[in-house]
Amino acid sequence: KHCIPNPFLPKRVPLMGKAEDAANSRRPGTTLLFVGFLGYIFVRAIDRVFMKRVTNSMQSPTYNLMLWNVIYPMSRQFVQAGFWFTYIWIMRQTGHQGYTWQFLFPGSSAASSKGSVPVFKLGLFSLGDQICNCLGGPAAAFLSQVMLSIMNNTSIIFTLVLSAIFLGTRFSQNHYAGCAMVVLSILVGLSQKLGRNDCSENGIQHGRCLGAYKASDGLFHVLSAEAAVFWYCVFLLSIFPYAAGSVYKQYVLQGRDVEVVYATWWSGCFQILWGVLMVPFLWIKLPGQHLPPGRTFEAFVDAWSCLCGHAPHPGDEACATSPAPLFWFFIYLFFCVSYQVLGLWLTKYLSAVWIMVASVLCLDLTNVLGMMHVFAGKGAQIMSVNDWLATALASVAIWVYSFEPETRALPGAEHDHYDEDNDEAASSASEESDS
Repeated sequence: KHCIPNPFLPKRVPLMGKAEDAANSRRPGTTLLFVGFLGYIFVRAIDRVFMKRVTNSMQSPTYNLMLWNVIYPMSRQFVQAGFWFTYIWIMRQTGHQGYTWQFLFPGSSAASSKGSVPVFKLGLFSLGDQICNCLGGPAAAFLSQVMLSIMNNTSIIFTLVLSAIFLGTRFSQNHYAGCAMVVLSILVGLSQKLGRNDCSENGIQHGRCLGAYKASDGLFHVLSAEAAVFWYCVFLLSIFPYAAGSVYKQYVLQGRDVEVVYATWWSGCFQILWGVLMVPFLWIKLPGQHLPPGRTFEAFVDAWSCLCGHAPHPGDEACATSPAPLFWFFIYLFFCVSYQVLGLWLTKYLSAVWIMVASVLCLDLTNVLGMMHVFAGKGAQIMSVNDWLATALASVAIWVYSFEPETRALPGAEHDHYDEDNDEAASSASEESDS
C-alpha cells in the first residue's frame, strides 16, 4: 500500500479504461492545485464575514429562515447563470466545441468523461448544504464570528467519520489527534463563558457572557441561558449535514469525473426545491419566532422589506442600515458562488477531508477579518485572549492532522491481491508437478 505525503501530487489510481486515462491526463498540476487551495481559503473567509453581516442585519429567526430557504437559493442561480454563460463562451473560444448552449441541459454528454449524469444525483449535492443553511442561518445571528468559526471546525470530525464508513478512507493517529485538538479549541473558546457566565456590563464587554452577542447596531444584546444553549446546539447540529454532503460530493465527483460547472448548476437548481421544502421550519416555535402557517407569505414580504433596508415592524430596526443588507447580500453571493465552484473543483482532485482542512484555515482568517469594520460593519468584534488561543489551537490541530495523508482503499486493490495469490499458487503447483 502506498501513501502519498503531499495531497497536491497526483494520486496513484488503477487505470481501468480510456475514461480513467483521460481523467488523469486532465488533472491540474501541483502549482494550480495549491493556488486553488489558497484561493478557496481567502474567498470563503470573505464569504463567511459577509454572510454574518447580512444575518446580523436580518436578525429575526423568521427573516433569516425566509432569506436562506427561499431568497438565497433563487438569487444565487441568477448569479451563477452569469458565471456559467461566460465560462461556456471561454471554453468555446479555446476550442472545446462540446460546450454549446445545450451544455447545461439534462443528459448533456459533456457532463463527465463518461457521458451524461443523472441530474438528481447532482441535486443531492445541495441537500446537505441547504439543511445546514436552514439550521445555521438563524443561529448565526446570536453567536460571535469567532465561535461560529471554531464550531465550524467540527466539520472535519464529522467528515472523517463519514469518509471512513462510506468511502473506506483510512486514518492514522495524527488524524485522530487533530480531531481531539479541534474539540479542545472549542472548549478553550467557551472556557470563560462556561466558567463564569458573567453577564454584567464588564463581563459582556470582555466576552465572559454565554448569551451575549454583538448585533448590526454595534451594541451587545443578551439572550437567556436557555436560548443561548439552544442556538449553540442548533448551529452545531447544522454542521453534520454539510459534512455528509461533502463526502457524497467526493464520491460522485471522483467516481464519474463530473464536470464541476455542470454539477454546480444542477446542484443550485435543486437547492431551490430543497429550500421550498424546508419552509415549514418557519412554523416551528423558536426563541424569537412564532409564525402561523397562514402568515407565511406575509413573512416573505417582511423579509424582503428588511433585506431592502426597511423596518417592517417595531423591533426590526436592525434592518434599517445604510447601505441596505441587500447590497452586502449581493457581494456575498459573488463570493459564495466562487468558493462553491472552487470547493467542488478541489473535492474532485483532492478529497472532502482536505476541503474541511481548507475550511478550518479559512475560518481562522475569517476571525481576523471579523474584527475589521470594512468587512463586518458595526458587528465587528475584537478577539479576546481566549479567542486567539482557540484559533491558534485549531490551526495547530490542522497542522497535526496534515502530518500524514488519509488513504483510501482502491477499487482494484483486492482484485489485484487475489490475482497475485492465484499466480503464486499456480507457480507452486507447476513447480510441484515438474518435480
